[in-house]
Amino acid sequence: MPGRIEVNGRVAGTWQTATLTGIRRETPRASTFRFAVPGWAGHLPGQHLMLRLTAEDGYRAQRHYSLASAPDDSGHIELTLDRVPDGEVSGWFHTVARPGDEIEVRGPLSGFFAWPGDRPALLLGAGSGVVPLMSMVRHHRARGLTVPLRLLVSARGPGELIYADEFGAETTPVFTRTAPAGAPVGRLASAHVAPLL
Repeated sequence: MPGRIEVNGRVAGTWQTATLTGIRRETPRASTFRFAVPGWAGHLPGQHLMLRLTAEDGYRAQRHYSLASAPDDSGHIELTLDRVPDGEVSGWFHTVARPGDEIEVRGPLSGFFAWPGDRPALLLGAGSGVVPLMSMVRHHRARGLTVPLRLLVSARGPGELIYADEFGAETTPVFTRTAPAGAPVGRLASAHVAPLL
C-alpha cells in the first residue's frame, strides 16, 4: 500500500485570504461554500485545510475542514459544512456568512488520506464524512479516470444524503432510518461491502 504523500510545508504553512463566492444548500443541515483563493497551490482529493475566522475584537477561531472540490486550476475551492449545534465556526457560516465575506485558509494539509487516482478505491463514508470522498469522485470524473472507484455512503434518509443529486453509478447509498419505497433500511454492514470488492 502506498505511503503518505508529501505535503509542501512552506505552502501549507502560509495563511491566504479566501473570498466567499457562493453558497449551495445540500441538505437541511449541510451547505457547500465556494471560495475564490487566487494563490491556492492546488490539492489532492482527500486533503483538508485549516480555516480561520477573526472577529472585530481580534478573537480568532480555527477549524480543519475537508476539501470537497476536485483539484483544478480555477482558483476556487469548496467546503461542505454541517451545522453543528453551538458550533461557533459552522454556526457563523450557516447564519452570518454571505458572498463577498473574507476568511483565511491554510493548506492543503495531510497526505495520509490523499488519493491521486493512481489505484482502485473503495470509499466508505457516512454523513459529512462523505466530503473528502466526493472530492475523489469528482476528480475521477473530471479526469476521465478508468481506474475502478466505488462509493458506499450511509445516511439517515434520502433528505440527509449530502450530494444526492451528484451521485451516479459509482455510488451505493445505504439508509439507516428511512428509505425510498422498496429500499431496505439498516446500518452499513459487510453485506453491503462484499459485492463491491
